[in-house]
Amino acid sequence: MNITGNLSQKNCTTLFSSLITNYTDTYYFRIETKPFRATAECDPLQITVKDSPPSPRIEISGDLKEKQSVTITCSAFTPCPHSPPKLTWNLQQDSHNQIEENTDGTFTTKIQESITLSDQHDGYNITCSVRYPVNEGKDNKTAEERKTLSVSYAPKDTSVSISPSGLVSAGSWVNLTCSSRAKPPVSRFTWFKNSKDGPMIVSEGPFYSFNVTDGGDYYCVATNDLGNQSSSWIHLNSAVSSLKWGLAVGGIIVVILICTALCVWWFKWKHQTPQQTQSQRGEELSLQMPVSTSEENIHYGEIDFSKRRPEPSSDSVQDSGQQQDSLYAQVKVSEPSNRLTHTADGPEDLYAQVKK
Repeated sequence: MNITGNLSQKNCTTLFSSLITNYTDTYYFRIETKPFRATAECDPLQITVKDSPPSPRIEISGDLKEKQSVTITCSAFTPCPHSPPKLTWNLQQDSHNQIEENTDGTFTTKIQESITLSDQHDGYNITCSVRYPVNEGKDNKTAEERKTLSVSYAPKDTSVSISPSGLVSAGSWVNLTCSSRAKPPVSRFTWFKNSKDGPMIVSEGPFYSFNVTDGGDYYCVATNDLGNQSSSWIHLNSAVSSLKWGLAVGGIIVVILICTALCVWWFKWKHQTPQQTQSQRGEELSLQMPVSTSEENIHYGEIDFSKRRPEPSSDSVQDSGQQQDSLYAQVKVSEPSNRLTHTADGPEDLYAQVKK
């Protein structure tokens, strides 16, 4: 035991070291100075020695809402300021320990940290530990305190799901579900559909079921006391709208192909080379040459197959002339272009009369 300070100034401290649980008792302050001795029996001091140190205390100032700045304090009772405890926590490493004197003359060791809250702090566990030196600093006694943050925040991660998914046939039912996390929970869900005049409200509640007539874009808005959040757009594919788009796209492709073919044909016709033009004209002339460069002479020959008879009378000659069968043959003779080499005597050389 050691007494420090100035007794005459009524400022002194009695330091007890290496206390054990057996030291738990009622103590009186006594002065012994020759020849004066006195004991303050009317003001006894009760000392209770515990085997484990007291736990620190965690305090938070301010509202636990997102975007709010709060101060978090961890404090520990300090029975002996000459050998104070050491505080640590998981908010910050190597936090500065401060010793403060209370109005009743006791002391407190504390550490502080200011943070701006977000939805990520909700459910966060703050752990503060205190370490007391004992046995004149040779050993330590530790204690720990935990506190879970409960932070309020506006809706987050708002999304829409559709059932059934994929292409939906016209006339079938579709279920849309809006989900979001918020604290306090979402108080209102609002459904919107995109139109030519902008988004319009179509329903309220976490679920939206309707009969499909055509496709469209939908989204929901989740709201609570701290704010709201919109989901991303979700596009509903309808078989009718898909067919319309398919026909429209197909028609456009056909028109483009036809226009392309016409442009290619026109370009080739417009940009024919002189050689190609002369070649085509030459081919046309070559086809006409046999007709223009050669002449055809058609000759007829008469062949008499009547039987030779005695000298007929004039009457019989007339009858036989009527009974005579004549055959005609058509003979084509093409004259060469060079008439100087022609050796035929004339058309009369090609006639022959044959009598049977």
